[in-house]
Amino acid sequence: MATAELRTGTYEALIKKYPALTLVTLIGHAGLAYEQGRFWDSYWEELALEADDEFEHVLRHCLNDLLRKFRLREFPEIAASNYIRVMAMHAGIPVYCLGDLVEVIEEHVQHGRDTTGAAVLEWLTEPGMSYRLNRLDVPVRNFLQLAGEIAVDILDRIIEFLLFTVEHSDVWNDLALDTSTTGLPTLLLEGLIERLRERPFGQAAVAAPKVARRRKPAVSYSVEDDQVMVGVPYPTESPESPWKVSIAGTTREIYAERGWGVDDGAEHPHTPIAVTAPAREVLMVHDASGENFRIPVVDSADPLLLFTENGRLIQRHTALPRGLVLAVYPKDGTVADAVSGEPIELEEEARTPSGWKGWHAQFLDLAGHNSILFRRAGRPDGAIRGVRSVGSPRFEPGEPVPGLRTPNGLPVYAERPEIVLPPHIGSEPETWRVRARRAGDRSWLADTEWDSDTEEAYLDPFAGVPAGLLGSYEIWVSGAMGSDQRHSMFLAEGIEVDHGVEFRRPTASGLEESVTEIACSAPLSVDRECVAFTSDERDSHVRVSAGGHGYKLVVTPPHFEARVDVLGAPAQWRTSVQVLAPADLEAHAVVAARIPGDVRVSFALTDEDGVTVQEEMPDVPASNVFQLSTRTFVDTARRIGACRLVALVDDHTGTHSITIAHIRPARLCESAHLDGGDLVFTGLADEDDLAAWVWAATAPWRPVKRLDIRGDRASLPDTLHDAGELIVQVFVDDPWITITRPSAPDRDALRVAQPGWMRDESPALDALARFLAGQLHVPLMREAVSGAWSALAVLPWDATDAESERIRGGLIRILCRHPRAALEALGSSTIPLDEKMALLIRTQLVNLPYSASETLNELHPDPWVGCMVEISDLPSLNARRAQVAGERAETLAYLENQGGSTLMELLRSGRMRDPRSGVFDRSVLAVDAMPAEQVEELFEHFRLVPGPLLDLDTRTSATVDAFHRRSAWSQDPACAELAGHVSRALRQVKAVAPVLYDFIQARNEALHGVDVVEHPWMLLSMQSLTLAAVARLDARGEFEYSPMTADMRTAWARMAEYFPAMVATDLLIADAVASYLAHDDLIGEPA
Repeated sequence: MATAELRTGTYEALIKKYPALTLVTLIGHAGLAYEQGRFWDSYWEELALEADDEFEHVLRHCLNDLLRKFRLREFPEIAASNYIRVMAMHAGIPVYCLGDLVEVIEEHVQHGRDTTGAAVLEWLTEPGMSYRLNRLDVPVRNFLQLAGEIAVDILDRIIEFLLFTVEHSDVWNDLALDTSTTGLPTLLLEGLIERLRERPFGQAAVAAPKVARRRKPAVSYSVEDDQVMVGVPYPTESPESPWKVSIAGTTREIYAERGWGVDDGAEHPHTPIAVTAPAREVLMVHDASGENFRIPVVDSADPLLLFTENGRLIQRHTALPRGLVLAVYPKDGTVADAVSGEPIELEEEARTPSGWKGWHAQFLDLAGHNSILFRRAGRPDGAIRGVRSVGSPRFEPGEPVPGLRTPNGLPVYAERPEIVLPPHIGSEPETWRVRARRAGDRSWLADTEWDSDTEEAYLDPFAGVPAGLLGSYEIWVSGAMGSDQRHSMFLAEGIEVDHGVEFRRPTASGLEESVTEIACSAPLSVDRECVAFTSDERDSHVRVSAGGHGYKLVVTPPHFEARVDVLGAPAQWRTSVQVLAPADLEAHAVVAARIPGDVRVSFALTDEDGVTVQEEMPDVPASNVFQLSTRTFVDTARRIGACRLVALVDDHTGTHSITIAHIRPARLCESAHLDGGDLVFTGLADEDDLAAWVWAATAPWRPVKRLDIRGDRASLPDTLHDAGELIVQVFVDDPWITITRPSAPDRDALRVAQPGWMRDESPALDALARFLAGQLHVPLMREAVSGAWSALAVLPWDATDAESERIRGGLIRILCRHPRAALEALGSSTIPLDEKMALLIRTQLVNLPYSASETLNELHPDPWVGCMVEISDLPSLNARRAQVAGERAETLAYLENQGGSTLMELLRSGRMRDPRSGVFDRSVLAVDAMPAEQVEELFEHFRLVPGPLLDLDTRTSATVDAFHRRSAWSQDPACAELAGHVSRALRQVKAVAPVLYDFIQARNEALHGVDVVEHPWMLLSMQSLTLAAVARLDARGEFEYSPMTADMRTAWARMAEYFPAMVATDLLIADAVASYLAHDDLIGEPA
């Protein structure tokens, strides 16, 4: 046909006459025969035409006109570099590229990750992990990154089909498979079938879908507490051991709580913890079980977190609901319509997520928008986030049953949900496929096609299924590509629960008694229709059964809860009364109460006789949550002395005064001593639920023990008998929640003398405990390294005390014997972030090399430690690059993600774009006289969003921290001492490393015209880099005699106590340059 047409007309005329046919041939061929460099050769072969350069030129230049004619995206992101990739984008996933994608999905399933397209896409495109995506061909990469919801739907349908072939391995190839049964385009489906005939979906992946999958930790938002949260899973092994959770450089131990009523082997609910500062990621490591998780939080390039109304995180590649979303973002940015550029209308005043200074949390209404993006002045726009189209279905689940949940924390619904189909636009109805099945099954209970109407249509996704649904169900709605939706819920159809009270009030023995009545319709049955709760019971359980299925459900009647927490600290809701000192009210803290039902609430201080002295009305940040600043009551509490902080609650039965906290100046206990196997306490406060935290002084690495106090005694466990000195701290416990374990004793802790040491199964730790108890032998084994850090962290740096000096010397010997292990253990420890740099310097580890013969290790959860370790591995990885290509790629991706482009530039060339950026220069003097608040506001833009370690924002933030502490540093003797030390060291650095000297000299030149005698703190940037250069050059043996003297080290450690972020930044810069000077470029490809 083309040949005949061309005899009488031009190429342009042919294309104009057959535009759709022309475009289909181009896109279809891109999908069938994509192969770099051969598109046009095979195109002419398929059309049985001679290659024609002029015709090819015309086709190439008409592509955008054809796309516009049929309202298809032109993809300017890739069009400029390769127009064939634009055609491949519209073809979807070229058949030629399917093999690698199936292998990636296979690996994803084998690792137990969620079997959804969104989960695959999130993992592949995780910031800083580009090497994962690079395993795929360019057209697949482009499609997954740019096709939005269509890419998610395609992946969903591919995964569903692959898992179907695993479940039905004997018969799938005999079934009638087409687009109507699989939802996959014909070309893609045929390519998959061909691939699976050659190589079935891996047998190693077969078991994964059949095993009940555990929920992975996920970020969420608590609207009640205005906190960004993440869930800590219950460990599969050794649940009595803590997780180490790292957030924004701080590591703490978290004990996952066992779910109430959870049977052995069943899944427990996650333990929610607060993300108390903007963080790029949350890392969880459970050493005892080997489990670890990395949960991305803030993407530095696009710092916008979006949540549903109830606080569930909306994944980056998931279409946004056309309605309310909760946006969390830095306040110097704007959420805007991606088309018009206009800011999205705000639904209410902004709130601040707890601990996220300079960030906003706001509800946005997306009903009138098709796409949004995040915009910050001076930064590239964030990714465009698509909003579900007006023609998308809605999932309406109704309200969950109050006070009823599954043991793993899921809400229970008593009614079937509704699917609301949108009216169709135009004359032809749209067909929607609605399917429902029991979670974990591959067979559908209901599978129905519905045509849309001219008005909204409400339908039952379980149409045709008899009443009495019980269990967890999945509901899928499929329509045109890009409109698929998946939902899950737990149903107990027809169940009714009546708790009989508005809420249970606290009493001296717990909560007031109540009775809950439960009724259900056949075929459901319940083993107890009436559940009585005594005062010491908060939860109970019932068993609901139907059709051969039975489930334990947890019943929790509504009850009063309160908290008093410092702003930024995790919210700790409790039912028991807290004990506070008057000074505690002066902190930036809130008192809050969570009270179900129709109530009015005020907070008050009452005296010891119960007379109200001050009453205040609280804010209501969320439904039935009331809160107020504790500072409101400071003056009154000081005036009247001992008093109570109460909630005055009005409901239909009257006014109730509920005590939240006792305000009293005295501490909870005066002294403690041992009597046989008991701890005996003297002067205990008259409070309910007293308990004690107990540490073993000879084994500070051991988890703190919690002991109940009965009367004035607490029984010691056998492990603490003859275990050396004990440290005891009394606190008020809560019978139904796990009080956060303190990382260290507070100032009121008591010391109780006892002979012996803490025994340990590990010979190294047992020997270390004996050494701490007074024995002379120092265990220099690697296994003692973590314990040595724990002991060193609590040991006072007092050179006048002979015993502490003896212990300190031995601990440092252990650490320096194993420098790499010591560095990694320091990064994994719960030692406060601000103390780590000083410890690294005082122990002399900062001057040692961190290389190791074995480089295949888990990438470290602490970014700074990880970068130092991975830099030390680069020589070995480079020498073995052919044998360890995967490990090397992972290391380079980690360094770029955690260190940033500046670190990579230093490793590649030993240079950085501007060595004077982000440091003290003469312009800083202009803000010297400003108040701290004004300075913070001036530099806030650099400090809002966490970024890689050597990004300009991160370096500037470290310098701002130093600026705020300049006065205290100037008055410290170390400030004057360092000037002489640095002057002498500079000459030696210049002699062995002129490149590093040039970096230091550039910082010195930035101070031209500054009177450093009047302003000695202005030398900090130059001094810090000089000291870092000495340490890291010394670690590589560059000096014949080390310039680092004991006095210099002491003064530098003092600097690190003031300015840990600056010291850490300069150490990383110095180490990267020193690596380049010693080995040249270790991260590039050979010429």
